[in-house]
Amino acid sequence: MPRRNYIQKTTGRKVPGVTTYLGILAKPALIWWGYKQGMDNYERLSKDIAGYAKNIGWPKPTDDDRAIGSYLQDVIQSFPVLGLYDKRDQAADAGTLGHTLIECDLQEQPLPDTSTYPEAAKEKAEGCYLAFLDWKKNHALKVIGSEVPLTSEQWPYGGTIDHVIQTNVTPTGHVDILDIKTGKDIYLEAKIQVAAYGPLWNEHHPDQLVSGYHILRLGPNGEFTHKYFPTLNGKYFEIFLDCLDIKETLTQLGEKI
Repeated sequence: MPRRNYIQKTTGRKVPGVTTYLGILAKPALIWWGYKQGMDNYERLSKDIAGYAKNIGWPKPTDDDRAIGSYLQDVIQSFPVLGLYDKRDQAADAGTLGHTLIECDLQEQPLPDTSTYPEAAKEKAEGCYLAFLDWKKNHALKVIGSEVPLTSEQWPYGGTIDHVIQTNVTPTGHVDILDIKTGKDIYLEAKIQVAAYGPLWNEHHPDQLVSGYHILRLGPNGEFTHKYFPTLNGKYFEIFLDCLDIKETLTQLGEKI
């Protein structure tokens, strides 16, 4: 998604987007991911060293420290180290492609060329897309708008809403917010993010208020999960305003996290 500029009409001020304010939240899942990635590299290297030693009959009775060091250096130099996000990016292929297929469907655009994706990723993504089509049909989904950029005049923030929709659970005269996420779970940050979109939309559309929030999760193995949240406007939006207040105060102080 291209970077958006959110400018208040009443003040002329350029204000941050929702996700910028949420950047102050701790992300413990990323710390655990980094630990697992480091351990994965360590375990693979240990196996490579053990396999190399077995193949060459090492260590030999005649080996000295210099020879042992040379053997280890050969293994380590040829070892393919995975970066922090390499494994995650590989796993995300199916979820990312599924996301693209669904976005094209919601925006009534042609489906993309999938020839560059691995067959396994395509199969998982297509299964995810078919699950979405079933969900869409069962909920009588109607898209009111997609990629809707809005800027608040009441609070110093803006945001681009994935999709504004109506379904068979949306009260007459109201709309719902639909957001699509890829990953292993629907994390707290996603709930706070969509919670901030509700008041933003309501400020501009007081005659068509937000009733609820739908989050679709597309997993790395082709999983499709739908969660409906009817009450995020309350405490979750208050958490967002707390994040906004902290970030604004730090900016005034000239401090960065």
